[in-house]
Amino acid sequence: MRVWRMGFEVLEPILNVFKGIQASGLAQWLALIGIAIIAIVVGAYIIYGLVKLGKMIISLRVKEFTLLLLAIGAALLSIAVILP
Repeated sequence: MRVWRMGFEVLEPILNVFKGIQASGLAQWLALIGIAIIAIVVGAYIIYGLVKLGKMIISLRVKEFTLLLLAIGAALLSIAVILP
């Protein structure tokens, strides 16, 4: 149960942003609905892209997969060097 609580604690600051949303007029409600629709479409495209990426990674040969891991490792290492 503690693992779930820790996961939700990470999401708490993000969800607190949405607590302050108060739409009083028709224009604000329409804007809020529009933003929600855009967010749903963007989320769907992100999920679609992740599924395609997963299928691509599964179909890689061992050599290609090793090179992909090498590229990801080099990218993460370079980001770690640049950040501090």
